[in-house]
Amino acid sequence: MLNLCHGSVALDDSERKVVKADVTYDEAEDAFHCPAGQTLPFKRQGKDGKRVDQGDAQTCQACPLYSRCCKSRQGAARSITTDDKEPLRQQMNAKMQTDQAKAVYKQRKVIVEPVFGQIKNSGFRGFSVRGKNKVAGEFSLVCATHNLKKIARAITKGVVCPEFVTARVKAA
Repeated sequence: MLNLCHGSVALDDSERKVVKADVTYDEAEDAFHCPAGQTLPFKRQGKDGKRVDQGDAQTCQACPLYSRCCKSRQGAARSITTDDKEPLRQQMNAKMQTDQAKAVYKQRKVIVEPVFGQIKNSGFRGFSVRGKNKVAGEFSLVCATHNLKKIARAITKGVVCPEFVTARVKAA
């Protein structure tokens, strides 16, 4: 059984909402269990392959977490919507709890995340074309522009000196 703890804040220690990550998936039973222990049995499956598991309304209404867990205005029980990729998400969440994975992802925020933030802050908010090849081309242009800006900034700050400037200085 995998328990997806949401961050490091326990439900009992806070007033935060109950999120999907707080619900436990039991692969053997092929069912979800809410933090209060109720089993959310399979309810229905959509045409798109998404499945809905939902608890019992009366059990949910009697639960001390009801106000933080159930979002229905009609008093319906908590439901969880998943797709065929749920086991993969569960594996990834379990993997991310390891010290090795935490160390690797800690580096990510230093290496790649600032670049995406800088690109976004320069005005790029979404693609203006459709199709994998066209999007790849547009993203290549966005990345090239970002790199050219970094090069220009490095030259103006004197961090990098182009060869033709170095050659002129030596000739003078």
